[in-house]
Amino acid sequence: LERTWDTWTANARHITRTWLRDGLKPRCITRDLTWGTPVPLDGFRDKVFYVWFDAPIGYLSITATYTEQWERWWKNPQQVELYNFMAKDNVPFHSVVFPCSLLGAEDNYTLVNHLIATEYLNYEDGKFSKSRGVGVFGDMAKDTGIPADVWRFYLLYLRPEGQDSAFSWSDLMLKNNSELLNNLGNFINRAGMFVCKFFGGTVPAMALTAEDRRLLARVTLEMRQYHQLMERVHLRDALRCVLSISRHGNQYIQVNEPWKRIKGDQGDRQRAG
Repeated sequence: LERTWDTWTANARHITRTWLRDGLKPRCITRDLTWGTPVPLDGFRDKVFYVWFDAPIGYLSITATYTEQWERWWKNPQQVELYNFMAKDNVPFHSVVFPCSLLGAEDNYTLVNHLIATEYLNYEDGKFSKSRGVGVFGDMAKDTGIPADVWRFYLLYLRPEGQDSAFSWSDLMLKNNSELLNNLGNFINRAGMFVCKFFGGTVPAMALTAEDRRLLARVTLEMRQYHQLMERVHLRDALRCVLSISRHGNQYIQVNEPWKRIKGDQGDRQRAG
């Protein structure tokens, strides 16, 4: 814990400190429900396990279902760094309860190294509530016909890192049109199509001008910041760096007008690439 504590989000550290400060208390790990994982112990077979005792074990079992070599990940703490992503209300089950279960098993299990917890994502002017049908959920998102990559982009764009944020249908449309399509998509499409059409898909060598070098310096700065943010798992801010790079690229293309240069002499054609 001490080795990777600084890489946890602030809310994860605060919640875990609170649990440890107040002292660990006995917690019931069964529930009187008709659904769930049955308790395989005489005297308790009419009960099921509490979901947050049971569910994290699924991380191991789903890996074991995927590959017989699951222990390379889950019993290899010397070589594996484990990242957990969750909303802040699930922090104690991953920072205290499940690690305690693994430690109690005394079988060299991999423990969480980086616990990344978000604040809350709200819905329009209120809160998500699956029981009341307020919000948009996985099956509903699928039924909209909106491509999965649009959902991924928008949810990363407003990821509640550090403070709550809110999902909005109008903002989804705005960010999709202005950022994903007109900014990032436009840059990738126009640059890629142009190079493929006129240069066989290979960017030609060119003599860099002072303007080119200034652009490269700005992009290098953004890339350096992007890598630093990704290392700290600040995904939303890292995405902003990507969008900033594509914005620089669009401005550069617009100013240099390669579609005109490609029709000029050899020097202009080379600059067009």
